[in-house]
Amino acid sequence: MKNKIILAFAAAALLFIPAQQAHAQAQQPNRAVIKVNPLSAFALTGSGFLEYAITDNLSAQLGASVTGVSISNIKFSGYGFTPEVRYYFSENKVAPMGPYVAGYGRIRSFKLTAEKQDEEGRDYSATYKPIGAGVAIGNQWIFNSGFTFDAFLGAGYNGGNLKVNIGTEEDFDTGIIGDMLLGGGFSVRPGIAIGYNF
Repeated sequence: MKNKIILAFAAAALLFIPAQQAHAQAQQPNRAVIKVNPLSAFALTGSGFLEYAITDNLSAQLGASVTGVSISNIKFSGYGFTPEVRYYFSENKVAPMGPYVAGYGRIRSFKLTAEKQDEEGRDYSATYKPIGAGVAIGNQWIFNSGFTFDAFLGAGYNGGNLKVNIGTEEDFDTGIIGDMLLGGGFSVRPGIAIGYNF
């Protein structure tokens, strides 16, 4: 009788351990996340991100954006890339889930066109190609369905000069809103992203 009880406990334990491991694995997020920033639509910009967990604490993310907006008779069009490395520091969660600190770079390219023409009928135009870097802190939640919510706040510095092809720098002055879009100098980078973990 005693051997049957021990055998029953051993069999139950063998069945229980794989079930526990399967349950624990189900709680781990997948390594990749694809996301979009819904707030960027308010600035007539589309931006998305692809993140991949390299280790349990480290991930790499690449963001891309496109824009086309007009302010004060000046049309902005362009694109940008934001490479980012994230360190997830939670003791009970693994990348790409939980709180993190990040370092990022920013490479952007804008073409500006003013609604003015020179004597030869050419539109006033300029280019602006800022490059920058910064740091951010945030938290990424991954739900059982795979739905992902990422909230972050960063600060960085962008450098670059407006290169006027036709016209003068004053022709491309759009005030504070244009300065925020072009993002020269110190900048704050708040944001959210929603997506799917796969």
